[in-house]
Amino acid sequence: MLKRTLQMSLSLCIALIFFTGTALAAYQNGIPVLLYHHIERVPGEDPELGVSPAAFDAQLAKLKAAGFTTISLDDFYAYMRHLPVKLPEKPLLITFDDGYEDNYTEAAPLLQKYGFQAVLFMVGVNVDRPDRLSAAQIRDMNKQGWNIAAHTMTHPDLTRLDKNSLAWELGGSKRTIERLTRQTAGFLAYPGGFYDLPVYQATQAAGYQGAFTVLTGLNNPDRDNLYLLRRIPIFKSTDFDTILTRLIANQSKASLFDYSEELPKEQQK
Repeated sequence: MLKRTLQMSLSLCIALIFFTGTALAAYQNGIPVLLYHHIERVPGEDPELGVSPAAFDAQLAKLKAAGFTTISLDDFYAYMRHLPVKLPEKPLLITFDDGYEDNYTEAAPLLQKYGFQAVLFMVGVNVDRPDRLSAAQIRDMNKQGWNIAAHTMTHPDLTRLDKNSLAWELGGSKRTIERLTRQTAGFLAYPGGFYDLPVYQATQAAGYQGAFTVLTGLNNPDRDNLYLLRRIPIFKSTDFDTILTRLIANQSKASLFDYSEELPKEQQK
């Protein structure tokens, strides 16, 4: 009887590890999400937002050496909802905002080099604009394994909009992405990270499964709201080695992830 009970307990533990990907995992305190904008060879109009290809290459190499594996938005969502999902030991999301062309020409090849995938939060009006991603490039990135998500239509401060404008920014962006990819655009990134209660409610009403802020820290399903998801911004001046050390430690307290005293303000794109 005792032997059978022990066997059943062992089987249950194995099942938990396999189906939830959370038991005894190195990410027990949460999953990190990194936020990039530019991967540019020559600094542009806002050089702080850009990371050089060489720096990005080095950062990806360090993440790979530390054992991190990128996951899809679907797997991340399942984790945040306590749904059955099998995750790697050190899961990670890498995201890009706005839709700069260098995400395709510079970032995508380097991500492929290390076997990583990423998420693109695309501004609707940026499609086919100079120095921004074309529709063809976005579709190709999607085929490469990128998740394509929404970043509103025009990149406004959503907290300053009236109800109708807010609905158009959120709904129009979602529809634009879905027409491009023929897939559901389930996630949003708030422009500049700005949100309030009306924005929160409108995002839910628009049919999004979740939304990302620029609150730093790890995303934990027992603590964090799906419409207030955390991301760690990576800028030109970011001390990436310090961040990597904290990611490896997988600290549970969000306060330990206040990496910068002052984050550069995103420009309207």
